[in-house]
Amino acid sequence: MNGIIEKFTIRITDGGMAILSGEGESLRFTAVEALMLLDILRNEEPKLKQMAEEARPIPIQIHV
Repeated sequence: MNGIIEKFTIRITDGGMAILSGEGESLRFTAVEALMLLDILRNEEPKLKQMAEEARPIPIQIHV
């Protein structure tokens, strides 16, 4: 698809995890820090899904 812009890349490294932005910025986490972030995101998943649903420009439901 044309027009897709890579906002960030997540890489698992020997030391943990790195989040790299398309502009060259980076966040690096140790394995323990990455697991803590994962736990936080799992706990916030319902709220994040609701926010994403509300922000969607076209209300389309896809059922499998």
